[in-house]
Amino acid sequence: MVPDFADSHAFAYTRAWEKEGDTDSRLIRSHIAGDWWIHFGDNLTEPARRRGWAYLNMGVVARRYEEFYALAHERGLAPTPVPNDSRRGWAHSMLEYSVDTYIARRGTLDHGFDAIKQQLGSLQAHGDEVQALLATQQVSPWSQEAWRHACEYSIRVALAESPEDIAVLGAAGKFGLDYSPESRALVREFQSHVVDSVGSDEYETVIRAMHDFVSSVEHDHFRPAVPGPPLKTRRELLQKATPTTGAEDHAAV
Repeated sequence: MVPDFADSHAFAYTRAWEKEGDTDSRLIRSHIAGDWWIHFGDNLTEPARRRGWAYLNMGVVARRYEEFYALAHERGLAPTPVPNDSRRGWAHSMLEYSVDTYIARRGTLDHGFDAIKQQLGSLQAHGDEVQALLATQQVSPWSQEAWRHACEYSIRVALAESPEDIAVLGAAGKFGLDYSPESRALVREFQSHVVDSVGSDEYETVIRAMHDFVSSVEHDHFRPAVPGPPLKTRRELLQKATPTTGAEDHAAV
């Protein structure tokens, strides 16, 4: 989980691809390859573009964007009905979490849940071990930001009562809800809609495709041609193509 502690995308497309050999580095690179596939697809020869499965299929949930936040506020789970994320950000994240939800529901994670809960649910009690791992991955080992991410993740795992809860609590936290049973119920309601709409055949196809991609990245040592998160806005595209003064940039955009 080091990439999440260190801000997944910023870490992923630079340092994770540089490491070779040891088991920790290979597992981290596998995490990143899966993250890449779900967001950007299987093309590693061009700069990243939002064309991965989560973006291509987010229409299945995007129309319920306002409803989710309105219900959260109505049920006293969020201080405001105003979304804390964009429609695209919320919808593609719900698709990502739905893969975790599907995997959890098919029982794949049951045998390892107790060990995961014990180890990741108490990271703060293993400070020296965590900082040593962060240091080997060239992450500032005692940075407040990395530890804030780590502790937030640790809290969610510690509260989880099942494998599915880890993804449910992750979504609740990301979308500004509390971690109460009521929040979990709301997230599960929406996740059930997504899982039922997508269907098991599609999820099995997704899992196989991601597995094959992760394996090919490790076996052939593929890496992105242009490491780094994709350009986010037309403004950034214009700035990258032709540096301008403030006035010219304002006129162009």
